[in-house]
Amino acid sequence: MDIVKPAISKQYGVYTGLLNKEVYPHEASNIQTENTHISWIFLVGPYAYKVKKQIKFGGILDFSTLNLRKKYCYKEVELNRRLCKDMYLGVVSIVTLPGENCNRIAIAKSLAEDGKVVEYAVKMKRIAPEYRMDRLLADHKVSATNIRKIASILSKFHSTAFTGGTIQRFGQPKFMKSKIKENFRTLSRLGCQASYAEHRLIKFVENNERFFLDRITDIKIRDIHGDLYLKNIFIVKDKKYYLYDRIEFNDSLRYADVAEDVAHLSMDLDYHKRKDLQTLFVKDYVSRSKDYSLENILEFLICYKAFVRAKVSSFQAKYESAKSKKSKLLKEADAHVLLAEKYLQYF
Repeated sequence: MDIVKPAISKQYGVYTGLLNKEVYPHEASNIQTENTHISWIFLVGPYAYKVKKQIKFGGILDFSTLNLRKKYCYKEVELNRRLCKDMYLGVVSIVTLPGENCNRIAIAKSLAEDGKVVEYAVKMKRIAPEYRMDRLLADHKVSATNIRKIASILSKFHSTAFTGGTIQRFGQPKFMKSKIKENFRTLSRLGCQASYAEHRLIKFVENNERFFLDRITDIKIRDIHGDLYLKNIFIVKDKKYYLYDRIEFNDSLRYADVAEDVAHLSMDLDYHKRKDLQTLFVKDYVSRSKDYSLENILEFLICYKAFVRAKVSSFQAKYESAKSKKSKLLKEADAHVLLAEKYLQYF
C-alpha cells in the first residue's frame, strides 16, 4: 500500500456544509461527527451519513473520483444489508442548490432533485454508541448468551455466503502470502520493523500448502465480512445484532477463508483481555459450523490479524494531529504487535 496523504481539501465545502442543520431534509439539531482514516460520519438526529474521503491508497483503495465514491457507496449498502438489513437505508446525493449562493449544498430528497451532485453519502439508521460491542465489553455487559448468538449469526452467514471459482482462488497459498507481504510492507513504511514475524508467517503458509488447498476443496473460501471486530458490532438491548461495516472497497479483502472472520473477532476479544469469551466464541462457532479443521489455522490467522490492526492504528496515528489521540493510537499499535508476537510462539 502506498501511503498517500488524503486529498481532502477539495471536499472541505461538503464537510463544512454538512455541519449546517439546514442541509438536512429532517430535524437536525446537535450534529456530531466521527472521523476515520477513510470517511467522515455525520450523526444527525435518528440518522448517520457516511461520506467517503477523496483518497487513494495504492491498489488497495480508490475513492479518488466522485464516480468511484458513488460506486462504493452503493456497494457498501448492498453488502451490509445481508447482515444489517434495517440499518443501511440507502445512498443519498449531496447537491449544490440553484440560486445566488452557488456554494449552498443540501442532501437531495430524491436522486432526481435538481442541482449539481457534488458528493454521495451512505444513509444509515443511527444506533447509540453505548450499544457498540467494545463499549458493552468495557461496561461488563457482554454475556455468554451474546457470544453464542454472534457465533450463530456468523456461522449461518458463512454457510450461505457467496462462493465460486473466482472467489475460491483467493484461498490459494500465493494470495495469503501476498496479503502478509503487503501488510508488513506498510508496517515498515509506518516505522514498525517486524521482518522476523513476516518470515514466520510466510513459512507457515509454505509448510502448510496442502492444508490451504484443502480449505478450498471444503468450500471455506467465501465472500466473508472481512473486518469483523468489536467496534463493528452493535448489540441493541440483547435483541438486535448488527455485524456492520463489511469491506466494500476491495473484493480481495473479503474473498477469504471464513476462518479469517473468526480469527479477527477472536483476536479482538483477547486484545480486550477476555480470553474466556474468546474461547467460548471459537468453541461455539466450531460446534455450529462443524468446521473442525479451522482450529489448525486459527492461531496463525490471529497473529496475522493482530499485525493488520497494528497497521491500521499506525496509519491513523500518522495523520492524527491531536497529540492525545495520536499517542493513544500508537499505544494501540504497540499493544497489537505484542499480542501478535505472543501468538507467534503457538505455530
